[in-house]
Amino acid sequence: MQMIASRELSAKPGAVLQRVASAGTMVVTRDGRPMAILTPTSAESLVEDLQEIAFSKARRAVRNLRAGAAEAAVDSLSLEEINKEIQAVRKSVE
Repeated sequence: MQMIASRELSAKPGAVLQRVASAGTMVVTRDGRPMAILTPTSAESLVEDLQEIAFSKARRAVRNLRAGAAEAAVDSLSLEEINKEIQAVRKSVE
């Protein structure tokens, strides 16, 4: 995967977009660190491309939730224990 500095994107956006169209996905960097991803799309594939990005973000969120639950040792609670926790929180808010 090709990398491109944000300065180059700012200075030559048209040339960068041509490279994306021909070479495919590129990673935009700032000070050598990845900041964004440029990927080719079209009017025909835009909705599908955006859905794929949303699904990818959702998968990452679920993975992070599961990791947090495992770290907090609550990943093996039964449904009854979960419901008790919910009730306790609701009572504390009232």
